[in-house]
Amino acid sequence: MLLASEDAVQPYVDELPYCAAKAAVLSLVKGLSKTYGSEGVLVNAVSPAFIATPMTDAMMEERSQENGTSVREAIDTFLDEERPFMELERRGRPEEVAAVIAFLVSERASFVNGSNYRVDSGSVATI
Repeated sequence: MLLASEDAVQPYVDELPYCAAKAAVLSLVKGLSKTYGSEGVLVNAVSPAFIATPMTDAMMEERSQENGTSVREAIDTFLDEERPFMELERRGRPEEVAAVIAFLVSERASFVNGSNYRVDSGSVATI
């Protein structure tokens, strides 16, 4: 199980190196799943979007300072301006990502191989 990002399939111009790296993770997942699936090794990815983590906390603190707003307002404007397809209109929680990971490493996912599970509140605008 590898972690990618919504950015892997929906690149943002101000994050292109990160987006390219995450797209490479998805390619690696697909390649490893084909290489080792016949040996019983299942390889999948989870692609979160805008999760409440220290990384996004720092991003939003910086945004709030740049814009002279509260962190809450920085989050709200980021969602409106940068992630308009996140239909739940909030950052995800780490435990929501962890639940998908727990599924993928469980026996219940014994027929899941080479997949990418997006935990993104609908952030990726395409299918």
